[in-house]
Amino acid sequence: MKKIIILMLAVALALVFAVTGCQTAADTAEEEVAEEAEAWKIGFNNYADSHEFCAKVSAGIREEAEKAGVELEYAEATMDGAKMVANTQTFIDKGCDLIIDFNWVPEVGATMLKMCQDAGVELISMDTVYEGTYYFGANSYTAGQVLGEYLAGVITEEWDGQIDAFVGLYYLAGGDIVMDRVKGCEDYLKEAEGITFPEDDMNFLFDAGSSDQTINCKQKATDFLTAHPDLKHVVFVTHNDESGAGVFAGVEASAREADCLIGSTGGDTPFHDHIRAGGGDVWVASSAFAPEKYGEQVIPMAIDILEGKDVPMMVYLDHFVITKDNLDEYYPE
Repeated sequence: MKKIIILMLAVALALVFAVTGCQTAADTAEEEVAEEAEAWKIGFNNYADSHEFCAKVSAGIREEAEKAGVELEYAEATMDGAKMVANTQTFIDKGCDLIIDFNWVPEVGATMLKMCQDAGVELISMDTVYEGTYYFGANSYTAGQVLGEYLAGVITEEWDGQIDAFVGLYYLAGGDIVMDRVKGCEDYLKEAEGITFPEDDMNFLFDAGSSDQTINCKQKATDFLTAHPDLKHVVFVTHNDESGAGVFAGVEASAREADCLIGSTGGDTPFHDHIRAGGGDVWVASSAFAPEKYGEQVIPMAIDILEGKDVPMMVYLDHFVITKDNLDEYYPE
């Protein structure tokens, strides 16, 4: 009888240990999964909170980082190259595994990349190319080409394909990647069938400035139209919607709406507001960059890099043109 009792106790204890062991293993596995999900720390260096485009990008990145379970360190560069570098060092000191840098001053890119390489930290640059590291964001030249394709149709229909002057306005300090938004459009119009593009002496590029671009571009458009009162087919192309709003204000102030067409890149709130206020016949189109979608693409890209997956060095957004006819389709009120 004692042997039976002892045997029964042994079996019971074995079952207890087996169940406990399974629970412990399951708990350990869950903890390991949780630790893996929380392992990555990503630094996000944002150009300026006050810039609407940047604010939308930031909101999307925060949302997607939370969904993905990664820890996000945030800093604002306030449009200052020195602050961008300082923020990079702070992220490194805090143990970030990867830094997403959303800044438009390419001159500091080499410095930040060297800092990251020395610290063993991955770097993704957004909308500004830093040679030697990952890039995510707009394909500026393609955005310009997409805009040019749409403008070519409008110019053919309304002006029988005639362009008397092409005026591009872009942020000069942003370098070639910003200028490409204008150049992509220019190159498309030069090659488009049925378009008569002006000679070089009527092909202009102006600096929109680093701040107050709406004001600057209004003045530049006003000055240009005042200097050329007889032109009837003037195409303005700007690197963003703030500049587009400025050009439109200059065209309107000069009472030259019948002589001008405006295209911009960005596809953001200034253009949306313009359309919903009854516009869209002079400032006719904007090639969209969709800042609200950056986070849902760049956070998975960052995780893939950190997990050692094969990630292309250049990952681009899809660009599309917004007009008065399709605004509600993409951005319903």
